[in-house]
Amino acid sequence: MKRVWMALGLLAFALAGSTISTFLPHRLYGKRIAGQVVDADTGKPIGGAHVAFFWQSPIIPSGFTGHNSRDICYHAAATVTDEQGRFAVPPWRKWSTFSVFVLDPIAIVYAHGYTPRQIPLLEGDFKPPEEKMNERYALRRFSGTVDEHLNVMWGGIANHGCMYGGESQKSLFPMLKAIHDEAKRIATTSVQKKEVGGYAVMAANAAIAANPNGPSNDAEVERFIKENLQ
Repeated sequence: MKRVWMALGLLAFALAGSTISTFLPHRLYGKRIAGQVVDADTGKPIGGAHVAFFWQSPIIPSGFTGHNSRDICYHAAATVTDEQGRFAVPPWRKWSTFSVFVLDPIAIVYAHGYTPRQIPLLEGDFKPPEEKMNERYALRRFSGTVDEHLNVMWGGIANHGCMYGGESQKSLFPMLKAIHDEAKRIATTSVQKKEVGGYAVMAANAAIAANPNGPSNDAEVERFIKENLQ
């Protein structure tokens, strides 16, 4: 019986510590990632491709709960490939009060005229981030209707923001603007043109580093779109 009470006491202490960690600053970090983007059919490098990484995690429960916790993206980093299709993002560290797991990110790869991809870098069980220096992402030329192209660029790509990433969101703007510009060029019907507005909102949110816990930024988003995305 003594051992049972000791185990319960340790569990309560752990839960209390988890609750406190929600408010105490602690280190979040990501490791260096580098690689190349190539054409899936020819193997040739794709210069000017956008590569973005999203570090996200379920919120760690602060006590007994039967509900699944929601995911949040707590950091983002994006870059553009050189003429040889090569890219690199540096390691990063920052203080945060988010109670999240520190994991490898999800990669999103986009190039004009290609089918974009979402690629999870985490394999298997949760584990700390690892340096990845030889990533190779292959994109295939898109073939299909305008509606299909808009859908594939939107779902899980253009609509994948990082609202809890703070200033790191701003690195996503060049990619989101490029996607918006392509969507705007190919949209011809009134419905398609209306959909382009959603791309503009996501790009603007990244550019102004929208804060989901702050006051409404609708006016700022609208102003940014008028000045930069029309």
